[in-house]
Amino acid sequence: EYKLLGEDRFELLKSLVVGWAVSPPEVFDNQNSPQYLALHWMAHEDVLRYTPDNDRWIKKIIQRYALSVIYYSTDGLAWNKKLLFLSNYDECNWNRENIGYFEGAGHCDEDGFITALALWSNDLKGALPPEIGALSSLKTLSLFNNNLNMPLPKSLVRLESLQRLYVQKNKFKANLDYLCEMPRLKDIKADCGNEGGVKCSCCKCGWNDKEAKKDMTVDLFT
Repeated sequence: EYKLLGEDRFELLKSLVVGWAVSPPEVFDNQNSPQYLALHWMAHEDVLRYTPDNDRWIKKIIQRYALSVIYYSTDGLAWNKKLLFLSNYDECNWNRENIGYFEGAGHCDEDGFITALALWSNDLKGALPPEIGALSSLKTLSLFNNNLNMPLPKSLVRLESLQRLYVQKNKFKANLDYLCEMPRLKDIKADCGNEGGVKCSCCKCGWNDKEAKKDMTVDLFT
């Protein structure tokens, strides 16, 4: 019953992401929304079709959906590097390692859930969507040196495992002090201070080329 195609699979997937409170149902009324586009890709084009036999596989579906929403929400078609996003591989392999650097989604735990999302210097535009909060195993989120111009979603507080957040050298203005209450998040870098538009009492402010190169390396994520 789960090997559905087309619109039937779309409705099945929609019931999962709505039922698990990942996205509200009304976002699917707009066929140009990142959420609709992500679910449409999973239902109609994605060859890798997880079946929701148990909670683990439902969470894998949600993970694949959330990453796809991030792709569409940040103008993935115009990214500098696609990093295998929206490919037919397991999303644990939506990445590449090159000359010691890690980019993409990966470093999955033994259950197949990503612990690292590194989309630095990839020309992301627009907004990071609320669905990021569904990536519950995420430890490192690295989005520095992009063109994000909307405040980060408050759903970041749902990432209870998050330890590192690098969002410096973007274009948004926001107060990120709410992130200072997250118990495991001890390393935040943002455009705060005199020259930035971010208010954050627990962030490390500004840009440093040497540190940025270190924050790209594979060693950071292991």
